[in-house]
Amino acid sequence: MPAIDAAAVELFKKKAAPVSITVVEVGDMRAAIEYALEVCDKKEFCQLLLSGCEENLSPQGAALCERAAAKTIAAPALEDKDFALLEKQGLSKGFTVLRSGMREHLAGIDVAFSTCDAAIAETATCVLECFSEDLRLATMICETHVIALKKSQITQSSYDLADYLQELMSAGPMYTAFISGPSRTADIERVLTLGVHGPLELHVALMEA
Repeated sequence: MPAIDAAAVELFKKKAAPVSITVVEVGDMRAAIEYALEVCDKKEFCQLLLSGCEENLSPQGAALCERAAAKTIAAPALEDKDFALLEKQGLSKGFTVLRSGMREHLAGIDVAFSTCDAAIAETATCVLECFSEDLRLATMICETHVIALKKSQITQSSYDLADYLQELMSAGPMYTAFISGPSRTADIERVLTLGVHGPLELHVALMEA
């Protein structure tokens, strides 16, 4: 198991606040899953679904609004045992729990829960190997993204990941996401706006491993 760089962990937490990342320390994956479910439980229903539901909608729009009766949490890339735990606890709360079929829920994912493959402290960046379309979609179209990150995965700078990234690229085509906070843009009249190209919120569940 890689050693934990305590200085890198503290730097990651320090750099996370200015880019609107909520960092919460948890013990293990079970606690990270419980935190993701808590975030889903506390948030409002997906606003993309609720907006305009009182208007005359197409059959497709009406079907989307019907799905708003339950909050949705998606976790396409979790290991079987972790997804089983998420599904069991999520269903007990009345959530819809998804592992695939994200194209059928393009306007209705409240929370996406994913694991992290590496992290860069100096920019509070999470690195995700988005090997499946479902993972790419879930982490881009959700309103809130919760990432489980091990402290041992945090490096000081991007240079520390050079060998890791080189290995990824040499293996063939790969979608690798570098995520530093929620989606934001100032293209619209130079006004900073969150959630235009992706999630409105990013939470990092920092695990001790």
